[in-house]
Amino acid sequence: MIADSAGRLIAFSLAPGQAHELPQAVPLLATLSGVLLWVVGDCGYSSHAFREHVWDLGARSAIPPTRNGAPVTCRDWIYNNRHRIERLWARLKE
Repeated sequence: MIADSAGRLIAFSLAPGQAHELPQAVPLLATLSGVLLWVVGDCGYSSHAFREHVWDLGARSAIPPTRNGAPVTCRDWIYNNRHRIERLWARLKE
């Protein structure tokens, strides 16, 4: 799911039940027609290749590392706004 900074849905893609969502993130980012500033995601999107893709788009990533992953910089002040996405999920599930 892609949402703007106000928590409004922009695009989404449904994944099969047990499939990982990371492969669907790259095509979703390709649907955007503007300059991205930040891409925020949870540690499920923690991948060096995905961070490189975000960097190639001209954006910065705020994705924390997994527990056993290499440490990366994740701006807390940007990642803490992820609650807007969680609230969007809650509205969609209703």
